[in-house]
Amino acid sequence: MNTLSRREEETLVKTTKAHALKQCDQLVKDFAACSEGRTISVAWACKDKWKGVQDCISQ
Repeated sequence: MNTLSRREEETLVKTTKAHALKQCDQLVKDFAACSEGRTISVAWACKDKWKGVQDCISQ
């Protein structure tokens, strides 16, 4: 069994995150637009958009 060094792990996480955000760019923008100007109400006003972002990123 091979393990990753800390540096390899950080590089992999960084690359994976960048790829996920690129694939989910439109959903992230929609959520950002929904949450703009909101503080506490973002929790329920943008709940569906946040769920969509989370589902997309977790793929």
